[in-house]
Amino acid sequence: MSHRQLREVRTEEPVKEIWSMLSYFESKHNCKQYLENKFQTQNEGLVDTANSIAFTMSTAREYYEATERVTILTRPLLIFYGMTALAKVLFMATHGKKSPSNSHGLGKVDKWNGVFPDLTMEVRKDGTFPQFHGCFNKENLAGTKFSLKELFSLVPEAKVEFETVFKEKSRTLKTEHCDYGINVVDTELEKYFNLETKLAKIPGFQDKYAEPERIADKLFLWSKNHEIDTLTTRTISGEEYLSLPIEQNGRFLVVPEMSAHYLIMYLLGMLSRYQPEEWGKTIKGEESGEIYLVRKFLDITIRKFPNLILNELHDRDFVFSGTRVETKNKLTTKQLDEIAEHTRRKIAEDLRRRMY
Repeated sequence: MSHRQLREVRTEEPVKEIWSMLSYFESKHNCKQYLENKFQTQNEGLVDTANSIAFTMSTAREYYEATERVTILTRPLLIFYGMTALAKVLFMATHGKKSPSNSHGLGKVDKWNGVFPDLTMEVRKDGTFPQFHGCFNKENLAGTKFSLKELFSLVPEAKVEFETVFKEKSRTLKTEHCDYGINVVDTELEKYFNLETKLAKIPGFQDKYAEPERIADKLFLWSKNHEIDTLTTRTISGEEYLSLPIEQNGRFLVVPEMSAHYLIMYLLGMLSRYQPEEWGKTIKGEESGEIYLVRKFLDITIRKFPNLILNELHDRDFVFSGTRVETKNKLTTKQLDEIAEHTRRKIAEDLRRRMY
């Protein structure tokens, strides 16, 4: 994934600011102009689509506003409805047409077995989710199954909570990006089983980076072309993380964070709707402690998912913060020169091995 242009918005009320910017798309006139500029054409179809985008965005906002007036007992379902509306907005804005499907595109949640993190569902070929996912990622997820635990492990803002609850490392690696590559600054790297192999399975990793190198308690990923684009994702505060793939039947799947958020909320929403007794026990913490992680995720996704939609609509990354975000670590000129020389040697050695 290439990082787009970054725009930092200084605000003490990020959620309100995000929805203020999204409200641009609640106007049929604005949506029509947006589509005409994007597709460089004018036709009746775009007018109809513009009207649907405006109505659907307003619906999404009302669902999200409603989440503030209910308890955690029903909040997941309202958030999911709001997400679904935003997903439809993105599809229409991406393709200039309305979705031909009315289904979720996700299978039924597996029967409750008493273990909350094991809740699982399957991605279907057609429907809202696969159409939404296809707007920003070409990996076909049809036929794959994901559990709550797998999906929670992909949320960098909930990394501490995940590792506290499950006593294992999540799939997100904290990193620092610099001009010469990526420094993995996550703690206890020895607990990541087969880490270098998993990194190599990230699509595009081997094209961008030389073989990972461990020095002391850190891992360095040297950029082959000194490009500033990376495979990392940004948190709501601007920190960068690298997400490890999920292995299923010999496939290594990198699930984008927007897709992970959507799938998590589908599982939580369906659980709260169709299995209220089990959901009630979960949120009371009667049989497990996962509610600690769930509450954290709900707070994150209410803010971040609309932010990610906003990013896609404008093709740039917005970071909303009350404090200045540092997106690069600061190194001395001497350190940069040493890294550059080390990188040149590594790349030269790699080329020689390939030649012979």
